[in-house]
Amino acid sequence: MDDDALAASGAVVVDLRSNVSSAIVKATEKQLSAKKGGERSKSSAIALLSTLCLAPGGIGSSEQISSVFRHVKTILNADDDANTRRHSAVNSKSLKLEALCLVRIMLSCKKHDAADIKNALLPILLSDICKCVQEDWYKVISEALRVLMEIPGLLVLGSATKAEKDEVATSLYDAIEPRLSEHDLDQEIKECALSASASLVSILHASLTPDQKNKILSLLLERLKNDTTRIAAIKTLSRVGKAAKSSEDLELTSVMNEALEQLALLLRQQSRSLKQSALECIDTLVICLPGSDFDMDEGLFDSVLKDLGEIISDTDLHLCHLSLSASNSILKARPSTGALVKSHVLPASLDLSKSTLLQDPALASLLNLLEQMIASGAIGFDELQKLLEGQMAGGGSKGSKQVISNLAQCIAAIALASPAANQEKFIKSTISAIKPSSADVEATQLNLLVSGNFGRKVDLSKMKGVAENMQKIYFESFDSSNEDIKHAAALALGRASVGAIDPFLPALLSALEGSSGKKQYLLFSSLREFIHCYRQTEGSDLSSSVPMLLPPLEMNCGNDEEGVRAMVAECLGALACLEPKAILPVLKKLATDDTDMKVHIHWTVGNAVKFAIGGQINPTELAPFMPTFIELLKEDDLAVKNVALLMVYSAVHHAPQLVVGIMREQILPQLYELAQLNMERKIDLGPFKHTVDDALPLRKAALSVFSTCLDKCPSSLDIPAFMPVLAKALADVEDIQLQSHQIVHTMCARHPIPLVAAADSFVKALEKTVNKKKGQKTGTELERVYEWIKSGLRVMLAMSKLDGIAGAREFIDFADRIRKSKPHAPFLAAVENE
Repeated sequence: MDDDALAASGAVVVDLRSNVSSAIVKATEKQLSAKKGGERSKSSAIALLSTLCLAPGGIGSSEQISSVFRHVKTILNADDDANTRRHSAVNSKSLKLEALCLVRIMLSCKKHDAADIKNALLPILLSDICKCVQEDWYKVISEALRVLMEIPGLLVLGSATKAEKDEVATSLYDAIEPRLSEHDLDQEIKECALSASASLVSILHASLTPDQKNKILSLLLERLKNDTTRIAAIKTLSRVGKAAKSSEDLELTSVMNEALEQLALLLRQQSRSLKQSALECIDTLVICLPGSDFDMDEGLFDSVLKDLGEIISDTDLHLCHLSLSASNSILKARPSTGALVKSHVLPASLDLSKSTLLQDPALASLLNLLEQMIASGAIGFDELQKLLEGQMAGGGSKGSKQVISNLAQCIAAIALASPAANQEKFIKSTISAIKPSSADVEATQLNLLVSGNFGRKVDLSKMKGVAENMQKIYFESFDSSNEDIKHAAALALGRASVGAIDPFLPALLSALEGSSGKKQYLLFSSLREFIHCYRQTEGSDLSSSVPMLLPPLEMNCGNDEEGVRAMVAECLGALACLEPKAILPVLKKLATDDTDMKVHIHWTVGNAVKFAIGGQINPTELAPFMPTFIELLKEDDLAVKNVALLMVYSAVHHAPQLVVGIMREQILPQLYELAQLNMERKIDLGPFKHTVDDALPLRKAALSVFSTCLDKCPSSLDIPAFMPVLAKALADVEDIQLQSHQIVHTMCARHPIPLVAAADSFVKALEKTVNKKKGQKTGTELERVYEWIKSGLRVMLAMSKLDGIAGAREFIDFADRIRKSKPHAPFLAAVENE
């Protein structure tokens, strides 16, 4: 964490440069310069300086930096001193290694002024570090190469002159190239040489001669062909390729054909990590392909694309995403490969489009590839549209909402990539195909979603009659007898409103005024989708529409239908993220509402704040309103209490700063009370009676809040005060017990002292758990009992290892009894072997 991040988190940042660091450096210099000083003293001094580098301000100013570098130089040149040769060779090498580690930390820690480091390093230490690369001990060689790897970046940060860069680049090349070209070396040296060469070529390529660059690139190819170094070589090529993308004087033409050929071969290997690295490298390299006049082996693309097509499958969506991305990059760089992409990659992509598992990056990469195929002319729009619509007939995909949604996104994406002249024809054709009363439900859903996804990106109000027809069809679809069609129409209406707010949003809000029941729920679903999609639009500003949106939302905060209130809460939460200054005061007013509908209204407000926190609302905007929202914990209604607890949990998890200041005064007292609340009632079911505990969800939520606080903001807790609550929870129903066991495990590592003090109070509950009778239970019920017993034993064993637990005599006696118990022996053995 850097100094700015520390300050932002509320930590006190003390810059040691003012007085402390210079004194520490001066003290360590006495040890480093002492001729009779032992290796241990010098080693400890270097360790102290290494730690000081990580503190704010580092080891100090340019004076201290130069002084430390001079002492490091003495250590690195120790073998040249006749007096030093009397010392143990092993100790000398070890000290040299530690000195190099110190230099690397100084270069990479970002606590010093880069110009000061650069100005001291180049004249004092650079030549000596380069000499260390020729040492005998592999650890010293590797560490010297790691130091050299940091130097190119330092030159950029330190604003080095061209002459300095040229001189340093030559020195680094002369040091790295021999180690890169040797074969009979330790594996660590090979990998460090590759990393150092990546840094040199990617940053200082302008200071290298063409022969030097080609030499390093040819050596990278050799390493790529070697089994032991190929992953490191792939990473090096990827880094060089990224630099070549943004630089005109770094060309990879000399190795491009052979590199792609080798990478294509690696795609056929079984190793997943190797495939992943090779795919990322291919994606990077093909973007660096020069113009069509470059003599490229076109047959190579045939081989590469064939291998890429074989990887596209829903069995591994990450590799699938990388393969699609690489195919897209090849098509962008070489539009002439369109026929090959259509032949080798498209069939697998179409199969993937009907997978129920397709989502996130893999879906985004598929959409990008299909768009590029249309844009490059690899396939015609009409042909690809028919192929995608044909996937609906696949046996496993029929009726799947996920598949229909994915196919709708694919079709909308290729329509958006087609020429503008064809887009109006496409959308009118899609609208005419929507028949809410049609027996082909899946086709209707597909066309509805396609129209919505298309309208999200295109302003349909500019196409004559299109917006009006779509509105009419969407509202007619709400009256369909099929629930899936209704849901698809709601999503489509919300998405289409994003691209054309003026015609769609007023119509949606007008329909809300006279709606009720299921139709009202669907309209609020549309509004929620509109707000969510609008949030994802770059530069989104909904401030002008807030006055239209708020009245129906406020009016329905107290709606009798819980589903409608949930939708209203999501809308308000998403709006609060977009326009916090307008929405948060409204929520605060609603949270203090004292009308007859206040229970429903407060429930909605709690959910809205929870959604806003989960939606990454600006904590600075929300913080002043949190004390008001926390008061919902004191409501009498159990549902409101539960929502308030979930709101607190969301705050602790996503933005602890919202509740840290009010935790002890407002939250913890309610947390302790709700964690012990018990409201059992019996329901007469005729032949037997069933006991229901209405407070069980509250106890679960309260313990979840406490558990998350232990991880996110432990300093705000009063842990000793919570121990009686935890002791009671250990004796609660099974689900609560298991939660409590997890809390005890967490506290064993972080807060052992309160646990030791309360250990005796846990004994009765733990003994009951580990001695639970299995009765007549069999199968999964019996396994559940066994897991319950083992969970209790894990708590016992974890607490038995705490310092000071010997003073808890009752707990120690309990642990001894269980360890000597024969029935518990197999359970203990199973837990100890985990």
